[in-house]
Amino acid sequence: MQNSADSSGRQAGGAYPHPVIAWYAIFIFYLAYTLAFVDRIIISFLVTPIRADFQITDFQFSLISGLAFAIFYATLGIPIARLADTRNRRNIITVGIGIWSVMTAICGLTSNYWQLFLARLGVGVGEAALSPSAISMIADYFPKEKRTLPINVYAAGVQGGAGLANIFGGLIVGYAMAGGVHDIALLGDLKTWQIAFIAVGLPGLLVSCLMLTVKEPVRQEVRATGQRVTFRETLSYIYRHKTVYATLIVGASFSSMASYGTFNWVPVLFERVYGWGPARIGPSFGLITLSVGTLALVASGLIVNALVRAGRSAPYSWVMIISMTCVILPTGLLVAVDNPYWTLGCLTLMLLFLSAPIGLVQAALAGITPNEIRAQVVAIYLLVVTIFGVSFGPSAVAAVTDYYYHDDAAVGKSMAIVAASACVLGVITLYRGIDAYKRKVNQKDD
Repeated sequence: MQNSADSSGRQAGGAYPHPVIAWYAIFIFYLAYTLAFVDRIIISFLVTPIRADFQITDFQFSLISGLAFAIFYATLGIPIARLADTRNRRNIITVGIGIWSVMTAICGLTSNYWQLFLARLGVGVGEAALSPSAISMIADYFPKEKRTLPINVYAAGVQGGAGLANIFGGLIVGYAMAGGVHDIALLGDLKTWQIAFIAVGLPGLLVSCLMLTVKEPVRQEVRATGQRVTFRETLSYIYRHKTVYATLIVGASFSSMASYGTFNWVPVLFERVYGWGPARIGPSFGLITLSVGTLALVASGLIVNALVRAGRSAPYSWVMIISMTCVILPTGLLVAVDNPYWTLGCLTLMLLFLSAPIGLVQAALAGITPNEIRAQVVAIYLLVVTIFGVSFGPSAVAAVTDYYYHDDAAVGKSMAIVAASACVLGVITLYRGIDAYKRKVNQKDD
């Protein structure tokens, strides 16, 4: 006889939820992740007005867009994930959405560099609650053999958010910048870039309310007898399987570094080199991101499911390796072309191949990790991916532009150098971990 679940959904297994309930949750998670990514990257459309108002360099701007967000997003992810491994995950996500949405709007009320830096810290605090809790819940909504596709659909929120940020962010910024300073009721005079932050931040409060309609699932594949696993035990488990975890996490993080280092600077590239403003490049690249990025994630999920059914070993690793290898050709072409449409073509191919690892690594980690520590492992992955991707990616491009080329117009070359280098390192790292992954899958959990 099954025990009744508490408010955290903790129960010794049981039937998985009805597919309608499970896929409704995926839809809400996708909305939340999409919104999170819009709020995270909208700042990339505001480089020019923020630099002009605060008199800062590309590198200083990259610290606001990357490091400021990453500090608390990475460091608070693990303690929040420990709560998610034992408490009600839906409620944790709900609070997180509210925090990052309010802090994004507050970014629009700042008037100096350090105020904006602190507000971006707050955005990172809220977003730290989402993915560890969501991946843990998805693993309790679907059995192992069916998880890859829903996790990839959830992860497609990255591309959905990036696409919408490009489409609507570009239009919002273009509209706002056309009108100069605006007098907003209750808020006073706001500059053009401040309006964009407020416009994308406040809708999150609605999604926070929608999250309350999601059902907390019963926890599946529970090994423990109700005793809470300590963080030391979590680290001990990871250390016993250090090769498989290290290669999966670090290998995929190099892909993230290539993605952030490339796509965060796309609006700047087109503005500086081709004279395209946000209102022109935003909708174009947004539609590409939304369609091609989502297609890549869904297709890679279906491919991995087919490879699993065919009995192929380490399918997650091999698909990620092939995808990252394919990135190298369009990065080389990105340096050679000097036409905006050919540049868009190169970026489209890069987007296609860099999208797959986003969901596959999280599905792989969920499949080899016990329920009691699943959210914490995802948080550790996000810590590493944040350091490599959110922090190092954009800053590496800015550093190459500022200190190697000494030319703002060379940002495209910098993007290509960082992306190609990161993908080569990622391929090497993932390949070295394939045997360890096979051993982990085949052994009984200890």
